[in-house]
Amino acid sequence: MKAIRLANKILKTLTKDRIHYPGRLMVDILSVVARFGVLIILYAYVFIINHGTINNTTFVVAAWSMFFYFSFMTLGLRNISKLIMQDVRSGNVEVLFSKPISYIYYRFWWQIGLGLYSFVVITIVGALALYLAIGFPATLGTSIFLSTVLFVFLGAIVLSLVLYSVVGLLAFWIEDINPVFWIVDKAVMILGGSYLPVALFPPLMYKISLYSPFGATQFLTHTVYESWQTNWYELLGIQLLWCVVLGLLLYFMFKGARKKVSVNGG
Repeated sequence: MKAIRLANKILKTLTKDRIHYPGRLMVDILSVVARFGVLIILYAYVFIINHGTINNTTFVVAAWSMFFYFSFMTLGLRNISKLIMQDVRSGNVEVLFSKPISYIYYRFWWQIGLGLYSFVVITIVGALALYLAIGFPATLGTSIFLSTVLFVFLGAIVLSLVLYSVVGLLAFWIEDINPVFWIVDKAVMILGGSYLPVALFPPLMYKISLYSPFGATQFLTHTVYESWQTNWYELLGIQLLWCVVLGLLLYFMFKGARKKVSVNGG
């Protein structure tokens, strides 16, 4: 009960702060417009010269797939790595470890709260603008999409937080986690379908995207494709498996980190 109240308080406090100080929202909007807007224009031209279809995928489907990627990334879950590293470097982690609430649990909800307001606004406004510009793909109205999108979205949140927290906890053993963060982040960007929709991947790259944790963090981008109607259960299973595997890794790393703080901190 205490944990639920803490999560609720964090979300309310950070959301109110974002509403009163909308600077971060404007930065996120400009970032999405600059990146996604340019991509849409480029892909619109590419699809036109290819007679409207590439690899049995239409422009509308590809556009919505990329939109889901950029919309999800506005949550900023990847930044939990650097927050953990800052806690370790500043020594703030020792104070937070002594609290009755799990440090990892606290960081999870804090990170969600930081990006929640931008995510909601950009997703709603962006989806409406994209619909008015190019329309909806038929797959968004299917019963499979409507009944599974929430589960894959929640799975993406959990897996992203766990994956980037594993990277962040490396700060207890190495001084600078930025090289590791860069590798993981670029893998997520490439295999998640940011600048090249997953439906256009070469066969080997598509398989790597499906079965790696990096691609699994962005399975939300798969929901617009017709293939989701038949393989949704497989992808949700892969996502759940990686949540469990990386969750166990995070658990044991966190135990090791606590011991390290206890020894070094006396």
